[in-house]
Amino acid sequence: MKISAVVVTWNSERDISACLASLVHQTHKLDLIIVIDNASNDNTFDIINKKFPQIKLVQKDLNLGFATANNIGIGMSDSEWVLTLNPDARIEPDWIEVLLKFAQGKERIGTLGGMLYREQTAKTDERIIDTVGIEIFNSRRVRDRGFGVIDTGQFAINERVFGICAAACLYRREMLDDTMIDGEVFAENFFSYYEDADLAWRGWRRGWKAWYVPSAIGWHRRGGSDVGSRFSRVLTHRNRYWMIARNEPLWRMLFGGFGFYWHEVLIFLRMLRYPYLFGIAVRTFLGAGKAARQRESLEDSDATPLPFRRGSGFQ
Repeated sequence: MKISAVVVTWNSERDISACLASLVHQTHKLDLIIVIDNASNDNTFDIINKKFPQIKLVQKDLNLGFATANNIGIGMSDSEWVLTLNPDARIEPDWIEVLLKFAQGKERIGTLGGMLYREQTAKTDERIIDTVGIEIFNSRRVRDRGFGVIDTGQFAINERVFGICAAACLYRREMLDDTMIDGEVFAENFFSYYEDADLAWRGWRRGWKAWYVPSAIGWHRRGGSDVGSRFSRVLTHRNRYWMIARNEPLWRMLFGGFGFYWHEVLIFLRMLRYPYLFGIAVRTFLGAGKAARQRESLEDSDATPLPFRRGSGFQ
């Protein structure tokens, strides 16, 4: 079974060696490993060229963002499955083997992921969870399940989930092809953030299943992005609304219950704290109109209700 991997880098010299080594040493060998470099100005490119000459390396002149760069990499292969891996993540040698074994004989599995732990520098017996899948709330906010909690065995069983974080995810190409909008796997105007949740929602609409398999283990430093910055706040604020518009009619969203409306109150309070969020309101609104038209281009083929959790999910 052909498997390819796509890694998108941007100034990733600290982590890229461990990331790529974990791909090279998989027990189920990858047919192709592709790195799309988003105009790094550190030593990322040289490190890859020197240590991993077998990898297909593409260097871009501009930072195209996570979504566009991944789409380029996905389009460069024809494998049955595609693995996306963040440059600050690494997976255990049997990660692919475990997930493929689980998927064998099961219908409509489009997305697979495992237990992703937080990469820790301090020595400790406690393992902190980074993500065990994506969950969605009545507010239509998404977040990583288990994020930041200590692993005590509470996520020890295989589970169907809303989606899998693209930091370490195995996608069936048939699902990617089936859920494309305007020829894009990930929504390129998102740039980054929420693009994997948007894809998860589209997969759910088309009857594809995402499964979390805890015996597939990986590690994520979560230090290679601008989480908590002005940049990330703007993108997460905007992209949530675009994700909703791309996947759900307005009338259905308005029946999201108390969790939805309370979340909007909290969002408004956050905007008061960070006034620059008001500045993107017009662009967000105009983009939502385009997103709604995109939703209509992808027909729903499964009526299974989404696994909305109660509450706002606001953090």
